[in-house]
Amino acid sequence: MGLFSSKSKSYEVTIQSTGERIEVDNKTTILQAALDKGIAYPHRCRVGSCTSCKTKLVEGKIKELTDTAYVLSMEDIQDGAILACQSIPKCDLTIDVTLGEAPAEEFEGTISRVDQLTHDILGVTVALDRSIYYTAGQYADVAFEGLDRPRNYSFAARALPQGNREIRFHIRKVPGGAFTEWLFAEDRVGAKLQVGGPFGQFQMHSNEKPMLFIAGGSGLAPILSILESAGASDLNRDAIFLFGARTQADLYGQAEVHNATRKWKGDFQFLPVLSHEPQDSDWKGERGLVTDHIASIANIGQHEAYLCGPPGMIDAAVDHLKESGIADDAIFFDRFTDSSHLLATAK
Repeated sequence: MGLFSSKSKSYEVTIQSTGERIEVDNKTTILQAALDKGIAYPHRCRVGSCTSCKTKLVEGKIKELTDTAYVLSMEDIQDGAILACQSIPKCDLTIDVTLGEAPAEEFEGTISRVDQLTHDILGVTVALDRSIYYTAGQYADVAFEGLDRPRNYSFAARALPQGNREIRFHIRKVPGGAFTEWLFAEDRVGAKLQVGGPFGQFQMHSNEKPMLFIAGGSGLAPILSILESAGASDLNRDAIFLFGARTQADLYGQAEVHNATRKWKGDFQFLPVLSHEPQDSDWKGERGLVTDHIASIANIGQHEAYLCGPPGMIDAAVDHLKESGIADDAIFFDRFTDSSHLLATAK
C-alpha cells in the first residue's frame, strides 16, 4: 500500500538521548510528528536537501520518501544516518538526535489583505495576535482549521527589530493542493489561520563577499525579506539578483525589489530573466534560464550565493555555481516544494 492508503498504523519512536517517545503513524514523517508534539527537532528545508534533520537510526526500519543517498555521505549511511523529514517508520524505532533548546511559537492569525501578484501567485498579509520575531529568510507553518497538515511559506517582508505583528507571504497556487485551492477559491480576507514559527536557518551571513541572489517564481519571498532587511541596515556589499520567470505575465515584485534596494550602499544589479517569453514580444530584458547567466558574472568565484526556488532550478544552479568556482560553504539555498511533489514521491 502507498503512503496515502486508507489503512493507518502508528509506531513508537524513542529519542535515545532524552527518552522522549513520539507516536508516528505510517503516513507521517518522524520530523512532522516531532514538530506536532512541540519538540524542537532540528530542521530547515523539510524536503531532504539541507541535512539539518540528520538523525541516527539506532534500531528499527524506515521508509524513505526520497532517496537520500545523494545528500548523505557513505560514512553517514554506514553510521545509520537518516533524514527525519524523509523517513516514515515501518516499526517501532529508536533514534538519536541533538534537539534544539526551544520549540517555535504558535500564533493566531487573521488574513488582513490579499493581492493578486500574478495569475497564480497571491500576496497574503496576516495580522497576528502578538509579535513574531524572525530572521529574514526564515519561514512559518500556516494552516486553517481542518487542514490535514500545515504548509510552509517564507516571510516576504522585512524582519523588524521590535517584531512583526503583520507578516506577508507569496503563495503560488498548486493544482489539487488543499491549502491553495481553499485560498484561491474566494476572498479570504478575515479568515482565521494558525501560524507556527519561525523556522529555518536560511539567512544572510556576515562577511564582505559580494552576493549573488537567484530566485524563481514565489522564491522571491525570502530574497525580498533579506533585501529589505539588509537595505535598511548599514550593509555595504555589492550584489547581483537573477530572478527567473516564464513570461512577463509571471514576472512580479520589480517595484518591491527596487524600493528595498534604493538605499543599498554597495553596487546592486537586478536582472529579471524570462525563459518562455515569445520571441516577438516587446521584452527587452534577459532571456533563457537564470542558470545561463551565471558564467557571465565577473569574478563569480568570489561571490556568496543565496538561492530560492523549485528543486530543479536549485540543483542546476548549484552545479553551475560549483563549476564557476564558488565553494560549497558559500552556497546557501532553500528548495521550494509543494503537495504535488509529496504525492509524487509517495507513490
